Amino acid sequence: MNDKSESDNSEPLETSDTEAAKEEAPISLEVESIPENTVSYRQSHWAWMLPSTVWIGLLLVVVFFDFLTMGLIPMLLIVGIAGPRYLRWKQTVYYLSEDSLYLTMVGLPVIQKRKTYRLGFDTMLHLEEKPGMLGRTLGYSEIGIVFDDRRQAKLSYLSDSQKFAEHIRTYTNLPGLPDIPDDDKDD
Repeated sequence: MNDKSESDNSEPLETSDTEAAKEEAPISLEVESIPENTVSYRQSHWAWMLPSTVWIGLLLVVVFFDFLTMGLIPMLLIVGIAGPRYLRWKQTVYYLSEDSLYLTMVGLPVIQKRKTYRLGFDTMLHLEEKPGMLGRTLGYSEIGIVFDDRRQAKLSYLSDSQKFAEHIRTYTNLPGLPDIPDDDKDD
């Protein structure tokens, strides 16, 4: 019986290779708390109202024609549709420090745990503001961020997006997206 914990063919791993460690280092880290010197940005109230408006409007029409339950079931559906969206909007806050963006991942308060992730400015390549179809009129826009490993983050319905983007541009040098080589382009 062989009680060796290592096989005869294995060699000890080199842990001093900083290049390999740097490449494997995660871009975002889950953190327990947010530093005090951060600026908070919230979503516009349209983040929960806009997606719910069509459903609430439809269900309000059904309330007037619902003779079996006297409007009780449609009213419960309205609360069931708008309630979770409202709770998610209320808990969504983006924090910016001098070197990082802190994203809060939220869900239903009692059921799902709130998680906060730190994304360093040094991993960002490109930042783009997109107001969308109603964004200019209603005062919100989407911020799209591309990271150096090609991951993307879309921060939707951001009410103060110009100050948010300017803060990131002030504290970092966004190199921009690299050009696509000619042989990778579709003709």
